[in-house]
Amino acid sequence: MVGLKTLIVFVNALAFTVALPNIIDTLTANNASTLVGLIDQAGLTDTLKTKGPFTIFAPTNAAIAKVPAADLQALGSDVDALKNVLLYHVVNGEIFSWDLRTGERLKSLNNHTIRIYSSAGKHYFNQALAVVEEIQASNGVIYLIDEVLNVPEGTIWDILNNPDYNLTQFANVAQHARLDSLFKTISSTKRYTVFAPMNSAFESLPKQLLNTIASSTTYGRYVIDYHIHDGTLHAASLSKDGTVSTLHTGHTITLTHDANTGEPLLNKLAHVVIQDIEAENGVVHVISHVLIPSTLAGIVG
Repeated sequence: MVGLKTLIVFVNALAFTVALPNIIDTLTANNASTLVGLIDQAGLTDTLKTKGPFTIFAPTNAAIAKVPAADLQALGSDVDALKNVLLYHVVNGEIFSWDLRTGERLKSLNNHTIRIYSSAGKHYFNQALAVVEEIQASNGVIYLIDEVLNVPEGTIWDILNNPDYNLTQFANVAQHARLDSLFKTISSTKRYTVFAPMNSAFESLPKQLLNTIASSTTYGRYVIDYHIHDGTLHAASLSKDGTVSTLHTGHTITLTHDANTGEPLLNKLAHVVIQDIEAENGVVHVISHVLIPSTLAGIVG
């Protein structure tokens, strides 16, 4: 009799599993219809309907609405670029919340890294918060997220030399200080957060200080190291006052927040102008001022 009951439970469970809708239909029913439209544009509907299992980090309709209309339109007109962005939101296999640990990394279908953060029972994937977790579909698991994930734009070095970001002076100092290899290397274990001052931030420094930083390997290294954190800190990790450790041994960055806007301030001075630029070996935040460590106090005066 026990065997019969066990069989009935098994059959019922199997029927429930078979009855689950596929990923596409589940997304449509769960506030991700805009994403479904983009998936269709990219020619990925059949894959996400019939293959798997997958885990998909799905931006909600509201998340996609945050993307500037011009950017979304440009993406929609480039099928390859759109496909690349969408595949970054999908990984092979089913990943459940108990599998998620801070510091772990997932490999997306287009072979890029997605980083996991856990805090106060909440999970973040790169910069995006999971607002709904573990929606099960017949061929996978869905996490609804509040931001579109940014596909990595090459290495940190590539980003520093991208003219769109105006960070070449920081890159030049790093190269002269022989730290460029740190930014060029993709490692399975090492990731960095770089707070990179804009070119205009260097140009606003006193000329003597700027010349010293640019010409001295030692002082240049102090400055560059002071802008690097060992590990990845996305914007969500900068939401509370505190300190940020750096590669400049014994020197930390003070993290506070603007009383009017709530935006993070580094050393009560530097604003984050552009946040969460994804790299294969870390993340870059563009900042408004050069951070000067106390080891340069004698030069600053």
